[in-house]
Amino acid sequence: MMYGWQIFDENGTLKYDHSVIMSHWIGSFDIPFVTRPGWSHTISGIPFIGGTPYAFCVPNSALRTPAGFAYACTTPDILVGSDFIRLSYPSALFNYPDDLGVGLALGGLTLHYGVYNA
Repeated sequence: MMYGWQIFDENGTLKYDHSVIMSHWIGSFDIPFVTRPGWSHTISGIPFIGGTPYAFCVPNSALRTPAGFAYACTTPDILVGSDFIRLSYPSALFNYPDDLGVGLALGGLTLHYGVYNA
């Protein structure tokens, strides 16, 4: 019995199936809570070879919002270069909303990155 998934080209030739790895995870970086404008971080020396780079963020459930701050689950700007990723939060994010009564905390995320093989 057949199982899994299969991808065929326009001629009906099997190109990919469940045995193909469609992406390769290279690493991760824990983005700390960011409470001041001007934060940026560069991860360098990443071996983005054998595919197209990707990066995405997920919340880090192990972190707790610092006292005196409201949390906004906002991803940083992510710039992917030939062998690096640069993360930054625009200063304008810290100006809105201005009626919180407490400071604004961004970050608290984990960035995952790798390459798509296909």
